[in-house]
Amino acid sequence: MLAHQLYFIRIVLMALMMLFMQAIIPVSAQLISEPEPESEPSVTSLSKPKKTEPLPLGTLLDSHGQPINIPHQTQSALEYSTPVTVPINPSKTKSTQSVKTSKAKKLNRKQQLASRNHVANDPNCRWLDQRIGQLEAQLNGKQSNNLQHVSDEASIRNKEWQCLKCGAEGPDQNDHSNCQYRRETNTK
Repeated sequence: MLAHQLYFIRIVLMALMMLFMQAIIPVSAQLISEPEPESEPSVTSLSKPKKTEPLPLGTLLDSHGQPINIPHQTQSALEYSTPVTVPINPSKTKSTQSVKTSKAKKLNRKQQLASRNHVANDPNCRWLDQRIGQLEAQLNGKQSNNLQHVSDEASIRNKEWQCLKCGAEGPDQNDHSNCQYRRETNTK
């Protein structure tokens, strides 16, 4: 029952809206067709753009309506050329002359382990190489009267280098614990 009443109310409202629209449309059409006086601009006249003459081809206007000149030749905004460099021919000195490569002397096992020319592919060996280099730089750079602790550490690191076989193939798995430096403690 309620659905029938709502349906009836909806039909009545739609009919009233259609009658109201038919009455309003002719009035609004008359208002639009009648021109208003030129003294006050209307909403419709403001929304329509003024008809002006089209611009000739090749002209542009800036924000103030002034023409902008367009260059006819294309040119780059940045002109850059690389400076001319003259190759420097170093003089032939002892350091630049080709050195005769003699057959490399093969090192024995003990020399190979002590040598730092080759570093094994192991993180401990790479760290040891860097640390020994730092210690040697400290010893060579300053007077060695106050650097006894640096020379002690350098000798310890060199022994560790040889024990870990960092100059050759690198450490075995159990070499890490065997070669680790342990301070001597006096126990009573």
